[in-house]
Parts: sequence; C-alpha cells; structure tokens
Amino acid sequence: MDQASSTLKDPIETANGGRVVPTTIAVKLPARIHQDEDGSLWADIPALPGCVAGGADLDEVLANLGEAAEGWILAKHDVEMNGWPNR
Repeated sequence: MDQASSTLKDPIETANGGRVVPTTIAVKLPARIHQDEDGSLWADIPALPGCVAGGADLDEVLANLGEAAEGWILAKHDVEMNGWPNR
C-alpha cells in the first residue's frame, strides 16, 4: 500500500468491553466493470461479496462503488465486533 495513511483518534469501547482505535487506510482492490444489454453500467468487487454499485457513467459507477466498499467494510467490522443485530 504505497499511499496508505492513518489518522489516530480516541479509542472506542466495543460492546464486548474491548477498545479499538479508528483509523483511515487506503486500499486498492480490483473491481469488475459490467455493461448490461441496455447499456447500463455497474461494478462489483470480488473480494467483498455482494459489494456492487451502478451509475450513469463510469465515473459515477466508480464513485458509488467506493462508497459501497466503505459501507461493506464498516458493516463487516460491526458484525465481527458486535455480532448480528438482534431484532
């Protein structure tokens, strides 16, 4: 990771009594770009199952995919730290 950056912040207590320090990192993951028969574009990241996004053009698809990947990673972290939400 040649452009990785980190920003240390105050530790956060987790539900199970642990402490984590939030950090920001830059990660490059390969994405697959798809074009449907009707011309619509969408992309997915194979390393993040279910992480998909679409858009009107390639720039929008990639911007939306970046947001989707961030959400995927945050959700995965929450599940790993706290378990599945109880309803």
